[in-house]
Amino acid sequence: MRYFQKIMRQDKERFVVPKSVQQTIPIQRIWQDGLFYTGNKYSKSWQFTDINYALSSDEDKKAKFETYSALLNAQKSGSGVKITLCNRPLDREGFAATVLLPPQEDNCTLYRDEYNQFLSEQAIGVDTIMQERYITISGHYKTPEDARLGLARTNVDVTSQLARLGSRCEGLDAGKRLETIRGFFRPDEPGVGFDLRDAMWHGHGFRDYVCPMSLAVKGSYFEMDDKFGRVLFLREYANFVSDEMIMELMSLPRSMMLSIDFIPVPTDEAVKEIQTKLLGVETNIAQWQRKQNQANNFSSVIPYDMELQRQETTEFLNDISARDQCMMFALVTIVHLANSKAELDRDTEALQAKAASRMCRLGILRYQQLPGLQTALPFGVRRINALRTLTTEALAVLTPFKSREIMEPGGFYLGNNQTTGNPILLDRALLQNPNLFLLGIPGSGKSMILKQIVIAMALGTKDDIILCDPEGEASAIVRALGGEVIRISVGSDTHINAMDLTEGYSEGNKPWLEKSEFVLSLLEQLDKRGFGLQEKSLIDRCLDLAYEDYLAGAPMPTLCELRQKLLEQPEKEAEGLALAFERFTNGSLNVFSQPTNVKVKSRIISYDISGLGAQLRTIGTLVVSDAMSNRVADNWRNGKRTHILIDEFHVMLENPHGAEFFNSAWRRYRKRNGFPVAATQNVEALLATVQGSTMISNSECVVMLNQAPRDAEKLTELFHISESQQNYIINVPAGSGLLRYGGALVPFMNRFKTDTELYKLITTKPGE
Repeated sequence: MRYFQKIMRQDKERFVVPKSVQQTIPIQRIWQDGLFYTGNKYSKSWQFTDINYALSSDEDKKAKFETYSALLNAQKSGSGVKITLCNRPLDREGFAATVLLPPQEDNCTLYRDEYNQFLSEQAIGVDTIMQERYITISGHYKTPEDARLGLARTNVDVTSQLARLGSRCEGLDAGKRLETIRGFFRPDEPGVGFDLRDAMWHGHGFRDYVCPMSLAVKGSYFEMDDKFGRVLFLREYANFVSDEMIMELMSLPRSMMLSIDFIPVPTDEAVKEIQTKLLGVETNIAQWQRKQNQANNFSSVIPYDMELQRQETTEFLNDISARDQCMMFALVTIVHLANSKAELDRDTEALQAKAASRMCRLGILRYQQLPGLQTALPFGVRRINALRTLTTEALAVLTPFKSREIMEPGGFYLGNNQTTGNPILLDRALLQNPNLFLLGIPGSGKSMILKQIVIAMALGTKDDIILCDPEGEASAIVRALGGEVIRISVGSDTHINAMDLTEGYSEGNKPWLEKSEFVLSLLEQLDKRGFGLQEKSLIDRCLDLAYEDYLAGAPMPTLCELRQKLLEQPEKEAEGLALAFERFTNGSLNVFSQPTNVKVKSRIISYDISGLGAQLRTIGTLVVSDAMSNRVADNWRNGKRTHILIDEFHVMLENPHGAEFFNSAWRRYRKRNGFPVAATQNVEALLATVQGSTMISNSECVVMLNQAPRDAEKLTELFHISESQQNYIINVPAGSGLLRYGGALVPFMNRFKTDTELYKLITTKPGE
């Protein structure tokens, strides 16, 4: 094939016998931004995350397959693309250290020790192997500047296509690319970070940083320090390759790398090549038939091999010309390491058996182990000429996806991944927004997880934590952690001024304009019929007057001052509004109409509103939430993070003004370093409002526990949950569910250790 020969000529390199271990590293020059010059090509690498492919429905799998195919098709013709899967041994001790809560000077050492013991047990259960994914793209460019320009355009395509799959993609700089290579060559040595300037200053080379201490290449394997390794390649493909084969090969619990190299061929060149081949096949068939006719054998049938070749070539041509398929030159290589030669041989046989079960064949690269090693690693070179011609679909079947893992160092422990068994650690600060929703029916484990969040934040950070506790369930854990419980009830001496306003409450110059929405939501709790435009205008006017007095030096206004302003207005409607206010300003329900007398000093606060009657419960929740917003604004100005936890959140959205207030507050929290958590058992009521639906749709973290059938249907529609994934949110045990995190859906199981003092504080089961 002419194009194939052209590619071979371009990639041809001058052979040099390596005289040292450093020279086995085919990188010639590096730049700080991650651009490498290897062989005669420039290359860059990106790391991308896994997606939940295995748990997807057939329909979702098809959609993801098509998107992945589009990613392959989008690659520039003639460029070299390498998709690498890396199995890396996990440093258990180092991983545990990132999970454990740091010590603090408080009186919670017992609880912190219990929690750290629990986290350590979860870390011990982690797989010994962590899997990473990389894509490396190389091309022939005249200068580094040309390479950067060309690869920058590629970066946009790769990032956008992977984002459509739900995979996060990050470009690697020189230090991170070198760490990837060093992690394979020196798996037992932790990376210390490579500083290019510092290395140049001390006269050290980057090859010294990544290469092994010794490397002895044999005929069918190699010895690297105290390890034994072998490079295999996919020698024979089945007619129908399973999309599970690559992940089955990578399930071997060893340090290994699998690379899929491919070169896209221009469509016009591909069509020419296939037409030429088809013409040759037809010519061979015609010659055979002519010979049979000359021998008077007119009834002869075309040999099976010729007919099969014609059929396959015709189908290939149809795929390229009519089905938007591209022609690819592809190569699959695998390098795996073991602690002994005997173990290496056993692992090789296991890999070959896995491939054979899928009707494929893995071959050993004999006397080509070093070129194979350089090809399998994400250097950006290909030094094995065993390319196979495939279509886009045939290549896309070798999918590198299985199941999403979420283990972010220093993150909150949610539970264990039901697919892999590994712990799920969430660092919401890494998301576009940190908003979290907890959804589940009573008894599903919502309160347990809510309290676990409080524990993790209280014991592991210095952040402020504020709870709105409608049922008084969090009082025990808050007091145990050294926090303060503010109990608000009818007739108590504890007051919170509903009209408190702090700097930074809103983004405008007149924050009371936004405050008016909040006040209206309060007043509408008094009269479910709502207010007309004239009444709303009166309230806005009186709010302006009340806060103007405050700006002029008067004390912070209260609902009593607002009522007085209404009485001073000439309109008859104002008198009616003032009369409706009277019960909540002068009567027994005046708990929110007096100046705030709560002096909050603790960083952990729980507003217990269980003592409020049915008439004031909703109002109390709204006022407490507004007080939280004021605290968030104060902390934001002081450079401090605030965690806001609100239970029974659907109550906040029962009237339009309350819904609009919280929709706005939800956006403010993100901008003011606030981390809100909203829990509710009534998903249907939450999604019934436009604001609630918008809030949950725009939340990057949603924890779905056991759901009622109608709620499950609505969540399925909202988050495109497949039938197999629905099984994790319908009729499941307490603490089990489905996590939506940054677009990924991950099944989890939360099982807190029961023989601890912490469990006694957070359990809601009767008798425990």
